Amino acid sequence: MAEFKRIFDPIKIAGLEMKNRILMPAMHLNMARDGFMTGGLIDFYEERAKADPGPGLMILGGCYTERRGMGTPAMVGIDDDKFIPGLKEFTDRIHRHGQPVAAQLYHAGRYAFSFLMGEQPVAPSAVPSRFNPEVPKALTEEEIIGIERTYGDAARRAREAGFDAVELIVCGGYIVNQFLSPLTNQREDRYNGDIFTRMTFMREVLASIREAVGPDFPLICRLSGSDFVEGSHTLEETKVVAAEMERCGVDMISVTGGWHETRVPQITMNVPRGAYVYLAEGIRGSVKSIPVACCNRINNPELAERILEDDRADIVGMARAFLADPEVLHKAREGRALDVRTCVACNQGCFDHVMLLQPISCTVNPRANRERETELVPATEKKRVLVVGGGPGGMEAAWVAAARGHTVTLCEASDELGGQGLLAAVPPGREEWSEMVRYLSRQVVNEGVDVMLGTTFTPDLLDEFEPDILVIATGARQIVPAIAGIDGPTVINAWDVLTGVSETGDTVAVVGGGAVGIETATFLAEQGKEVTVIEMMDKCGADMGLSSRWVILKDAAAAGVKTVQSCRVVKITREGAYVEAGSELRLFPADSVVIAVGSKAENGLWKSLSEKGLLESLEFYKVGDCVEPRKVYDAIHEGFEVGLRI
Repeated sequence: MAEFKRIFDPIKIAGLEMKNRILMPAMHLNMARDGFMTGGLIDFYEERAKADPGPGLMILGGCYTERRGMGTPAMVGIDDDKFIPGLKEFTDRIHRHGQPVAAQLYHAGRYAFSFLMGEQPVAPSAVPSRFNPEVPKALTEEEIIGIERTYGDAARRAREAGFDAVELIVCGGYIVNQFLSPLTNQREDRYNGDIFTRMTFMREVLASIREAVGPDFPLICRLSGSDFVEGSHTLEETKVVAAEMERCGVDMISVTGGWHETRVPQITMNVPRGAYVYLAEGIRGSVKSIPVACCNRINNPELAERILEDDRADIVGMARAFLADPEVLHKAREGRALDVRTCVACNQGCFDHVMLLQPISCTVNPRANRERETELVPATEKKRVLVVGGGPGGMEAAWVAAARGHTVTLCEASDELGGQGLLAAVPPGREEWSEMVRYLSRQVVNEGVDVMLGTTFTPDLLDEFEPDILVIATGARQIVPAIAGIDGPTVINAWDVLTGVSETGDTVAVVGGGAVGIETATFLAEQGKEVTVIEMMDKCGADMGLSSRWVILKDAAAAGVKTVQSCRVVKITREGAYVEAGSELRLFPADSVVIAVGSKAENGLWKSLSEKGLLESLEFYKVGDCVEPRKVYDAIHEGFEVGLRI
């Protein structure tokens, strides 16, 4: 069991004392309404503030400093005094728990969208981005001075609203980055030139903030350690920027990765834990005395402790770790680090929701963004609950019901819990799914669920268990398509490949380019196999989340996986797969043909019980893929809802 000493050391940021070395950076939650704080948004932060302990400092944001710089109307507004009362209510609720909180000052620049804010985005120069192809309006010098003033006004509002510090966002590719980078700053005035001249806007914004809040109010900068965009700043240029920030009176620098339009993954599951700590190390070496925080893919207290022990940073930023488990530090201090609900960086509930302009959620924590209405209160009537199926949805339903006081039995046909979660963790770069399985399995044990492995449930067993409530979570099974030769000796199901039940030859054709097909192909390619994915649709990965799809496809290509779209497999022989594309028939030679065309609900148990009339007098629920094959997000959330309501 790890000992945690360094993460609980206090540290001062100007006059602000952090009681521990863990920072909860700003997360765009899409939970405000027309810029105003909502009860749900306050509840979200208060849930994390009331943990004992919460983070040493949490940061609310982004808070847009003027409407033209708004990301979405669901972001927090701080561009008008009308927002102060709601922000004051927020800080009062947070301070009630002894928790300090800062406001992040945000302006999207060319990353803003006209269809959301009602006017053309603005930027140093009329240069569009990969993130937003709209051509922004190039700011006049008078307009720039006006924007600089809005930062000071916003900082003044933050202090009046009771915030303990403000943070200027100089990362992600937002407006300050746009002035700093030679890619986006093509001006011919005092705001452009060498790197020192391109820092003019940043310097003047910092001066505006400092004038508004006074000399002793903590001022933080959130900095891209490297832009990860060709032709823009690398770590070497960013070191110069960091040194200038310190000279301008910045009290702390929080270092993250690159811009949103970078093609270097930063927050997806395939990024190794702590991969970008080196950026903070570099920045730390360029400043004289102010603390530096490291961030990105730091999802457990053990890693945070190691980083501090190795003296790689002064503070460790953990954002989605608190999204997944508000009590992450409390559990660490109590010696229960194994009970932490770990963020697996799947992006299904967080970044995918943000990109769809939806409020944030969390795959592994169904209470995120619903803290008040989802408290696990004791059940008024204790019942016998039988859960059939030990995948993610079944385990979630089982432990939540048990935590509320029900007597729960969980039957699983195989010899271990996890279901498709075990398969999901096999492909390279997807190993974090095992953390989800580990947590759910541990919760099932912690809450006293009676687990029966190797038990295939049949209708006859109902008399033995006599449940008051039956939860069916039997999952899904792979679809076997109607293709000539599908029963041939060279044909293998993808799930059998991932579980090691079957091995392939050296040349493989994978039929189906969804998530399972692509990830299985990558798994085989990294073993040295020659792999081609054949997909009927016009693109692969159509069932993947927006924020992860490009990364998973990029990894597949890097492993050597070839893809063919808009074609249909019509016959499989010992030679390989015959593919029809238009009127052309083509053979893809293969020693093995792997089938990954999707799955269908496993409804055998439900149908059998229904046909025998055994469900007519029994309260029952279906959760997860046995309802309809979808994402693990849906399975866990449905399991939680059942466990919460019964």
